[in-house]
Amino acid sequence: MSEKVSTKYVDSYDLDVIVDAFRESFASLNVFKTLKPKMKVLIKVNLPFIENQDSGVVTNPQVVCALIKVLNEMDIDCVIADSPMHGYSIGSLDELYFKTGMLSIANQTKCELNHNLKTCKVETLEGTRAKSLELLDVINDVDAIVNVGKVKMDEKLGYLGAVTNLFGLVPGEVKEEILNRLTTQKDFSNYCIDIVEALKDKLLLNVLDAVVTLEAGNTQRLLYCLAVSKDIYSLDAVMQDILNIDKSKGILKQAELRNLFDFDAKIEVDGEGVEKFHLEDYQLTKVEDNENIHKNKRKVKAYFKTHQKRVIIDCKTCKGCGVCSKICPTGAIIMKYDKNGELYAHVDYSKCIFCYKCHTACPYSVVDLKIPRKYKHTHNKIEKFNKDNKNN
Repeated sequence: MSEKVSTKYVDSYDLDVIVDAFRESFASLNVFKTLKPKMKVLIKVNLPFIENQDSGVVTNPQVVCALIKVLNEMDIDCVIADSPMHGYSIGSLDELYFKTGMLSIANQTKCELNHNLKTCKVETLEGTRAKSLELLDVINDVDAIVNVGKVKMDEKLGYLGAVTNLFGLVPGEVKEEILNRLTTQKDFSNYCIDIVEALKDKLLLNVLDAVVTLEAGNTQRLLYCLAVSKDIYSLDAVMQDILNIDKSKGILKQAELRNLFDFDAKIEVDGEGVEKFHLEDYQLTKVEDNENIHKNKRKVKAYFKTHQKRVIIDCKTCKGCGVCSKICPTGAIIMKYDKNGELYAHVDYSKCIFCYKCHTACPYSVVDLKIPRKYKHTHNKIEKFNKDNKNN
């Protein structure tokens, strides 16, 4: 039988109301048997972009604050972490934490904000889309992971919930390179499942902030639901029932094909139940399992050429320290001598995967990210066109 899912009616983001909801859910799910005192727990929030906390795009800070308060009562230490889609540096993290309200939460509770920029390699022997994963190194600093997702619809990827939230553990702009390779919803679903299965021993609890959700077209919709479960697939299944989503497609279909989820198993729902929240008219994004996420591969390649920033290292300003060469995962940066016998870093663009680790790691800030000069004019024309159309 699948794990129990707790669904609580939360009429606002009032802190006391959410704290009570978490306490009731924890008691119902017997969370105290899995999350124990003295543990250090990673709170994996959903902060894909540097957005305002009221945008509906990010996990609401009041949900995170309430969760940490309840965990602190259990003598559990917490660290908040995620990586935004574009850029993964101390500066971008500070801006992310400030704008999304996470900095305020850290000041109110006993928790840390992750500033560890290191990554680690995680083997996925049973992976479908990846045999190894590059993830945030903070997962090695904690005893357990509490996955706190945000319910929303994405134009290209469809339903985003608990399973997809763990994609945020892929560091910064590496996400963009991976998404360029995962061309269908089926590919993306299996990649996210690979992450779930790689971390299943540490993934002890899952939460979905569905108090305010995003329908298709980025329209906010009130659902007033806070859902919690130990089983990540059951949690997404219940939420998809609430939103009237066909579970035989998308992530749950791929999970069933991999014998990780059983459509026939009865999921025990505690709390107000699916009927309390069920929406027949929730505006969904229609994405078929095998539909190309990018629609047109030629457009993708053209966009990539004109928008993808390249690593630029000026041999005149390079100090020749070799840090970028050592950290490069593909060996795309090699050290050479100039005519004066001074070492400098040279980039082999045929090997570069645009992870930008060299840009982050350079102690002298001489590794720049720029759009190639031959595409700059085209890029500017595209940006002007988009701006003019937006204004109209």
